[in-house]
Amino acid sequence: MIPYSHADEKNTILAYAELFKDKTIQKIIEKDSIQSNEEAIHLANFFWDMARESNKLDKEKNINSEFILEKVINTLMAYYRASGYEQQWVEVAEKQ
Repeated sequence: MIPYSHADEKNTILAYAELFKDKTIQKIIEKDSIQSNEEAIHLANFFWDMARESNKLDKEKNINSEFILEKVINTLMAYYRASGYEQQWVEVAEKQ
């Protein structure tokens, strides 16, 4: 189970999944777990895409999403470590 520490984390991820029309992310978040290397890589890439899009939207709308993104990255990193997919997270993060 993904250990969200803030109530808005899941909703934020799902909002970006909808924005990107990413059914794979919706399924991962709805089932609350990663079940393959491919899903682990997909979610890690999605996070970085979400962060870039958030930065863009923050500038356009004069808002600040830094707090929730910090919560999401901490949650995902903890989940990746606990679930055995830390290497996939690291590999994706190093390419960003």
